[in-house]
Amino acid sequence: MQQMESWLVAAVPRLNPSSGRQWIPNYDQLISALNGLTLAGLLFAAGTVIIGGATWALGANRAHTQGVTWGRFMVVGGFVGAVVIGAAVAIVNTGFRLGS
Repeated sequence: MQQMESWLVAAVPRLNPSSGRQWIPNYDQLISALNGLTLAGLLFAAGTVIIGGATWALGANRAHTQGVTWGRFMVVGGFVGAVVIGAAVAIVNTGFRLGS
């Protein structure tokens, strides 16, 4: 069993994530598209925080409890979304480093 496992490990080629241009077709286009989606997600999260803050402020000013609740929900949701999108790069890079 040990011999079979060592043979399987030797049969799998080493994967170097930094040399993606060599083994992923259209690598530059994919990276550009992912960077664009990341930027769009961060801009959407920032917009959600701004609109949520305005909704929260107007709801508090008018004593509209549902507006306050939705505004607070949007602010927290936008902040969590921005943190998750920003942390995704670190999570993926850490996973690649752990796997190689």
